[in-house]
Amino acid sequence: MHQVMGLGIDEWGSIVAIIGGIGCFFGVIIKVTSVMNRLQNTMEMLDSTLRGLVNDNRETKHRLDKLEDRFEEHIGEAKVRNQRITSLEHEVYDRKKE
Repeated sequence: MHQVMGLGIDEWGSIVAIIGGIGCFFGVIIKVTSVMNRLQNTMEMLDSTLRGLVNDNRETKHRLDKLEDRFEEHIGEAKVRNQRITSLEHEVYDRKKE
């Protein structure tokens, strides 16, 4: 048999297979790590988007509450105005009848 540096072809084949296996193992780890990093970045973006939506929802609810309060104020003012108009109408028309 042929020998190089005191090792036969079978032994060199085993060494190459072991080194190749270790290289493939590291390659898989690198790929999984990059996939996990992309997944983590995507999840962080999703979390940020969801937080933004929650904040927007809170802000919208707060604005809606303010608008409801202002609307109720306007309704109250309109009722007072209608009462004044009605009383003025009664005063004007009742005087004309006399």
